[in-house]
Amino acid sequence: MESCRCIETDLLIIGSGMAGMSAALFAANRRINTILSGGAGGFEYSSGLLDLWGISLTQKGRITKKPWDMLARLSDQNPDHPYANLKKETIKQAFLELTTALKPQGLTYTGYDALNVTVMTPFGTLRPTYRLPLTMGSNAAAVKEKEPCLILDFKGLREFSAVFFKEMMKKDWKGLTTQCLEFPGTQLRSQVFAPFLARSFETQQIQEKFIHMVKPVLKGKTYLGLPAILGVHSSEKILTTLEKELGVKIFEIPTSPVSVPGIRLKETLMKALEGSSVAMEPDQRVTKVLKASNKGFECLLGSENNYVTVQAKAVLLATGRFIGKGLYADQKKIHETVFDLPVFQPEKRQLWHSQDYFDLKGHRINQSGIETDHLSRPVDKHKKPVFNCLFAAGAILAHQDWMRSKCGAGLSIGTSFHAIQSYLQIHKGAC
Repeated sequence: MESCRCIETDLLIIGSGMAGMSAALFAANRRINTILSGGAGGFEYSSGLLDLWGISLTQKGRITKKPWDMLARLSDQNPDHPYANLKKETIKQAFLELTTALKPQGLTYTGYDALNVTVMTPFGTLRPTYRLPLTMGSNAAAVKEKEPCLILDFKGLREFSAVFFKEMMKKDWKGLTTQCLEFPGTQLRSQVFAPFLARSFETQQIQEKFIHMVKPVLKGKTYLGLPAILGVHSSEKILTTLEKELGVKIFEIPTSPVSVPGIRLKETLMKALEGSSVAMEPDQRVTKVLKASNKGFECLLGSENNYVTVQAKAVLLATGRFIGKGLYADQKKIHETVFDLPVFQPEKRQLWHSQDYFDLKGHRINQSGIETDHLSRPVDKHKKPVFNCLFAAGAILAHQDWMRSKCGAGLSIGTSFHAIQSYLQIHKGAC
């Protein structure tokens, strides 16, 4: 049976990844009547770290500890980069507003005002980040101090390998040892997954069994490193309990997908939006734009037999690139999938990729995306806004390679904050 609903709203946010969820939070804090739509949002692929900028602009291929210094240089080297349109104070305010909203929900982020911190990855490498969850805080300290440390692994867990981790880091960390244990309650399982272990960790019974199992193998270690499985909703409480009972500093190491810290971040953001001016349409993608003009938008969400019609005065496009299905590429051209907006891209298909896979300059296809004006509005080939109240934020923006420059979360947070500010500015007039 066909099912249809019709909703009117001031703002429709299309996309529920980091940019979309951040924009929803900023909209909620300003009591903007908002609908948030989208799929899973890719949080299960996220490390849970909030990067600002991670690579050096003066030493190619090197990481940097000074993200703000690099952003100050960015305007000269790449004036079209989305960051170049943002003031330092705007980005700082965006990070502060987001992390302040997460903390009361049980997800605290830590870090330095001016510097990146260096954390361990599941591949035994080091990477910079600007803000990291409290459960990973001792990760950065352990890297710096190189004190005796035990890295735990669990039988059947494919997302993490302590042995591989040690092999990669043993040259610079002599006091690093590993142990593979059977996680409590998984004796009959040949394979386990990080989200399952994390949700199991929420129970007091599993915590007590874990403490009893781990105590004998610590043997005077200063640090205990674990794959990121310390619960989903109570990670900080679990961390406090384990550190008190085991007498060591404990830290999480991000795992390869499926990522618990990413799931933790999304669920905390959703919790922060409860009871706000933002209504969520989970797992409902925009399948068709019925009307788009300077007077407003009408979009169809969901399937043909179970759909929602949303009438919105303004739209914020935060659909990401290819993985998020914000962009689509055929044999000749890259397309924007919702409004068929103009996409900045290499002139020819042959120019999408460099001949060298590891080219330090990156691949030109990763600079493709939507160009915007100073108010975050997508523009046409004449650099004029396509619609007065259509905005864009996050990875779909052109002239940036967030993965190579390690700025994904910061780009999403900063540009979505600016887009909401622009919406409010224009809302007083045309919207």
